[in-house]
Amino acid sequence: MSEKVIKNWIALAEYDFETAKAMMKSGGYLYVAFTCQQTIRKK
Repeated sequence: MSEKVIKNWIALAEYDFETAKAMMKSGGYLYVAFTCQQTIRKK
């Protein structure tokens, strides 16, 4: 896998995690679980 692809996956994982944190603050707990799962899959 190229370094560019790896950096893209990491950026997407970080975005998912930031989304999870925002959803946690707003009470969207089901989506928190989903975005955390997506983060883990990408890391």
